[in-house]
Amino acid sequence: MRWFFTLPLVAAAGLASGSAFALDCAALKGTDIPFALTLEVTTRQAGEVPTTRTQQLQVFCKGAEVTTYTVDSPTIYLRTRGPDPFFPVQSFYSSHADDRRTWTYSVDPTTSYPAGKPLRYSADMKGADGKVRLAATMSIEYVEAGTRRLDGCILVVAKLRRTLEGLADGQPVSNTSEVWFAPALRTVIASTLRTGNVEVTSTPMAISLEFKRVE
Repeated sequence: MRWFFTLPLVAAAGLASGSAFALDCAALKGTDIPFALTLEVTTRQAGEVPTTRTQQLQVFCKGAEVTTYTVDSPTIYLRTRGPDPFFPVQSFYSSHADDRRTWTYSVDPTTSYPAGKPLRYSADMKGADGKVRLAATMSIEYVEAGTRRLDGCILVVAKLRRTLEGLADGQPVSNTSEVWFAPALRTVIASTLRTGNVEVTSTPMAISLEFKRVE
């Protein structure tokens, strides 16, 4: 969707770095230049030692479409396409090359929705064979605005709360998450996902305009 809330006015500006390889904040925030975001992903579960791994997001914006690759290795990744990261229209797992997924929603993903109350809707994801792989009731709610500083750039962000409850491959699934969405990048740059007693936190570590594309 284009927008479902309006951010409060928050003063933000790019901060120049003394490095010769300083990130071009103006290009990053003002154009559709591709970029990669490096995340530290920490998984915590009651009674177990936390584990940490590195993950990369590769983001490509073209017109109204955003293509995002969530990369765990050069050959293991998830590709999604849609108007924004909250409403993918297509998804593809590299480990299931013959099973491209399509998504449909009870709301129009390209419409703007106001803040003030949670947006509730249903979502279905089907496999290439037409079988429903996920049928869920979801909600998304604007919490607050703020800023995040990353590699010398200050990014205006919106904190959102999301919920999901339904069936995935016939099995009950339920989770909640808090995400920090950067409108200028059309990307979620940080998140915390809670499923039962498992919490997965993704923290941005670096952002770059130069990276090796997986496709």
